[in-house]
Amino acid sequence: MSNNAVTSPITNAAYGQLIAQRKQGFSARESVEATIDSLIEEYLVSRRKAALIVTQAWADLEDTGKPAAFVDVSRTTANMVVVKDTATGCTSIFSVHELLQFRANNPDHVNRIHA
Repeated sequence: MSNNAVTSPITNAAYGQLIAQRKQGFSARESVEATIDSLIEEYLVSRRKAALIVTQAWADLEDTGKPAAFVDVSRTTANMVVVKDTATGCTSIFSVHELLQFRANNPDHVNRIHA
């Protein structure tokens, strides 16, 4: 779990369901969608709120054990995202347009928030 994760019943439920579904061999898309639907039903939250919680949990689980990197929020703007790779010390800058192109060109990528 990331250092930024807020411990709450709904957040814990998202992590638990994603981990359980990963162990059962569900695809990324199936896991994310099923967990979003489950949170909506169990916690009576909007699709957007459930998707945001599940997306954070998914990203945290995917990053476990990988080299550390983070979004430099002090340098990120509405039009660009600055990513700092702590393992190499490199800084990468992506325009929002580039990120949207990446998403469009990677159809297997989980489109997590679609609410």
